[in-house]
Amino acid sequence: MDENRKNVKDFSPEISDEQTGKEHDANTDVKVDPQAFAGSSADVAGADSTEAKKKRTKKIVGWTFTGIGLAVIAFLLFVVSVLAVDRFVNRSPVPSFFGVATLVVATGSMSGTIEEGDLIIVKRADEYKIGDIVTFLGQGDEIPTTHRIIRIDGDKFYTKGDANNAEDPRAVLKEDVVGKVVGTVPYVGLFFRWLKEELGWLYLVAGIAVIASGIVLLKYFSQPKSKKEK
Repeated sequence: MDENRKNVKDFSPEISDEQTGKEHDANTDVKVDPQAFAGSSADVAGADSTEAKKKRTKKIVGWTFTGIGLAVIAFLLFVVSVLAVDRFVNRSPVPSFFGVATLVVATGSMSGTIEEGDLIIVKRADEYKIGDIVTFLGQGDEIPTTHRIIRIDGDKFYTKGDANNAEDPRAVLKEDVVGKVVGTVPYVGLFFRWLKEELGWLYLVAGIAVIASGIVLLKYFSQPKSKKEK
């Protein structure tokens, strides 16, 4: 009996320290570093914050341009209203916006200083002196004239075009003066003259329609695909 027990003991497998160590490692609980998850969460939060800032900036820019556009449109409507009142209610031959009018030069009598097709800005003044370029509308005239004052005799102004050889045949009374030229925009008047020609306004409307369509299409194709599907 003792001999059999001895043989059994001899045949029992021996477990080495290396094997027990491996088994212990396999059964050891897995440890997770919480800082790794915290870092990834912070990155996601940072990305969301950046995206929110971009959207907010786009909204602010959009509101700003919309506000500017509405302000410009409102101002233009106001100007047109004032000019219409001055033209049809006050019966002014040269409608003005609080004393300021714009006219297109139709001839070259002031060539060298003001060219044909230039847009001039005329402002009403209390006093005029020699050397001033004035716009006036004489008795019976339907189209205003813009010439330079070369001499004054009491309430009478004698004028002459810079490109003309002689002064104007008639003196200009102070009440006939529309105003003094305070500014010139070269060649802009040619555009307004073109609008008066046949189909000029039609080309303008067509051009505006094409530009507006292009803006709408550009805005549509620049949107994300998910917004288009909605």
